[in-house]
Amino acid sequence: MYGERWWWLACGDLLHSVRTGQPAFDHVHGKPLFAYLDHTADAAAIFNDHQTKMTQQDAAAVVNAYGFRECTRIVDVGGGHGALTAAILKACPWTTAILFDQPAVIEGAKQRLHTKGVADRCRCLAGDFFESVPEGGDAYVLKDIVHDWDDDRAMTILRNCRRVMAHAPAVTTRVLVVEKVIPPGNAPFPGKLTDITMSRQWGRERTAKEYEPLLTGAGLALMRIVPTSSPASVIEAVPA
Repeated sequence: MYGERWWWLACGDLLHSVRTGQPAFDHVHGKPLFAYLDHTADAAAIFNDHQTKMTQQDAAAVVNAYGFRECTRIVDVGGGHGALTAAILKACPWTTAILFDQPAVIEGAKQRLHTKGVADRCRCLAGDFFESVPEGGDAYVLKDIVHDWDDDRAMTILRNCRRVMAHAPAVTTRVLVVEKVIPPGNAPFPGKLTDITMSRQWGRERTAKEYEPLLTGAGLALMRIVPTSSPASVIEAVPA
């Protein structure tokens, strides 16, 4: 993906993001990244494959670090082609899942889930997480989703998760945000490189302190941040 012209042209205009705070991708292509992918099938296929491979690198670490065995049904919000969903279901044979993403993405996910042998325990639903997310989960997982957006839009997604948790027992429902949490100080950290990438669109990586008001504004309370053996951490929040 990094060698694709549509990608590196936006990288080459990074200075626009630095100077203006506006996305370089939008400046170069005249539309946001996900709108571009909606209308460019070849680019979307490459992007989705890239996202799957990135998630596969983190999935085992995330599953090993967090106690998904307590979950009976997860909702993978913006879960792409289901790499993390498949890893959770394979580790927890009693767990079921709902994989939720845009219609074009969901179509590509079904075959991957079948290949992984977990399709019978995963329901694939299409929709827009800015509008709503599916009900019925005791864990709402968002991997590499919140970092795609500014605070207002990230809070909208989190509020939609909180809304469907309203009628479930608070002690059994949670939101799990899986992201590279930026540590304090100036030491090297992979998430800082990702932050540069995210600045070319509307997103950003965040520190632990920056996640607290984001979650609070969505009606959630930060419980803990679970580090993993990968750069990703699991940020656990419950209804406030």
